[in-house]
Amino acid sequence: MNSNYEELARTVTLLNEVFAVDPPYSLEGLSWYYRDNPVGCAAVGAVDDGDIRTGNYSLVPQVFRDGSGKTVVLGLGVDLAVLPAARRAGTFRRTVEDAYLQGERAGMDSIIGVANANSAPRMESALGWRTLAPLPVTLVLPSLSRTRLESHRVTGEFLRSPRFNALAEGGFLPPSRSSGYFEPEWTGDYLRWRLARPGAQYSLHVNEDLVVVSTLTRMMRLPFALVLKVLARRPLEAPVSLGGIARAMIAHHRTPLVVHWGKNPMLRVRGIRLPQEKMPSPLTIVMHGLKPAFDEAGFELGSFEFLDFDAY
Repeated sequence: MNSNYEELARTVTLLNEVFAVDPPYSLEGLSWYYRDNPVGCAAVGAVDDGDIRTGNYSLVPQVFRDGSGKTVVLGLGVDLAVLPAARRAGTFRRTVEDAYLQGERAGMDSIIGVANANSAPRMESALGWRTLAPLPVTLVLPSLSRTRLESHRVTGEFLRSPRFNALAEGGFLPPSRSSGYFEPEWTGDYLRWRLARPGAQYSLHVNEDLVVVSTLTRMMRLPFALVLKVLARRPLEAPVSLGGIARAMIAHHRTPLVVHWGKNPMLRVRGIRLPQEKMPSPLTIVMHGLKPAFDEAGFELGSFEFLDFDAY
């Protein structure tokens, strides 16, 4: 058994014990997320007790660019877990501090994380992280007219097809051109990798202007179509109606309920704002700078949506 396999296997065992999710974490899924990212491999902070992994915090690299062209590499903090038996031994802090060290060694400028209601206060008070402004959750009101979109179920075969190659060629334009507002940089290779997540079920909706990623989920026992990401293929003259996209989602997923989380300046959003505290797991964006030159206090997100982190 090689060391790379052993490292992933230890982490899989820990994550399944701590989170007990269905479907469970797998070697295939973790290898995809930690090793296959075209931006680079994850920087993994870990604490071991012999052959047992007792703490894990992984930083998945993601390039962010502002309107002036300035880029930074942020580590998206994921899979923060501490074995229950080790929680009173300082393992949480040692795990996070090792992630800091590994992120610095990998050349990351900062960590950005999407924390739940339980972990966000601890990250801020105990570790000194900065909490960014909350992003809205919107139940989208569909418009009367539907945006014309060609829809595809995402499969491995589709991701290798000439059609996907054509729509991903050249990458995608940033949602805004404002200096100082940073947005994730999406290339064709990055989109292909992100949509290849093992076990995920995505749909892709495209026209000459847009690429939209969606999925179907259930909340409160009801089917919801989630707008995960909206990307521009060419410059847009005006913001696009999310209501028109929602109308296409309704037809494709066969549900009247469409939800969008986050911000995207190229979208015109009309709908019902859902209170964060009513969500199954309220989402809070937190940040911790790694490089001394990184301006953590001045960093602002210009765009961030579901597909920019690991929820779906």
